[in-house]
Amino acid sequence: MPTMTQFRDQNPLLRVHSNPPAAVQPQPSPLVPSTGSAIVPKAPLPNVPSALRCTQVPAIYLTVEPPPISTFDDNPVFDARGAAAYLGLSTGCLKKWRQRDQGPDYIQFGPAGPVRYEWDTLRAFREAHRVQVVV
Repeated sequence: MPTMTQFRDQNPLLRVHSNPPAAVQPQPSPLVPSTGSAIVPKAPLPNVPSALRCTQVPAIYLTVEPPPISTFDDNPVFDARGAAAYLGLSTGCLKKWRQRDQGPDYIQFGPAGPVRYEWDTLRAFREAHRVQVVV
């Protein structure tokens, strides 16, 4: 079993320096009035081997924008709340449109089942109702 001194000698991060660097005397700044208190400089960082330093940034941190939703699924489905948020409507408006056979096409699983809207259908509905102003 190695002793603490042997362990410290083998590990460069735990090595104790017998001769600490000489303290640097702070120079008075001509812009800041002296308060009489001495500024103590910070101790230097230990000498870390370059193998332990991170020299490259992972590619996941380099992307600024999230990938588009189409990269995960070609045609995802949304519930009424997600579809309403995409179209800028309320969920009540979508429900009334479904009752009146208006609005975007939807999928319903069973007579009282959940309602889902496909992404392509929502995009097509939004493009079909785009108003172009003629000047």
